[in-house]
Amino acid sequence: MPRDEELLRKTYELARANNKMLRSMRRAAFWGTVFKLVLYAALLGIPVWLYFQFVAPVVSEVLGTAAQLQQAGNAAQGQLLELQNLLNAIPGVDFSGPSQ
Repeated sequence: MPRDEELLRKTYELARANNKMLRSMRRAAFWGTVFKLVLYAALLGIPVWLYFQFVAPVVSEVLGTAAQLQQAGNAAQGQLLELQNLLNAIPGVDFSGPSQ
């Protein structure tokens, strides 16, 4: 009978140690998952934040400048057409350009 009690006590101690180890492993797995989620959120969120903080205003400014340049080009082309119309309105003078 003492042998059975000793065996039962050792089994109980092993079960407690096993339970402690399993709880530790579950806790480590939980915190590992939380850390991975935070890491992935940062890896995906930081570039998006940087884009909206720094790149988007520059892109917007460049697009605005390109639109202004296009408007200026259109205005210059319109003025050139007006000048050609005025020059063509002068009688006896041909400003159509070099003939081929």
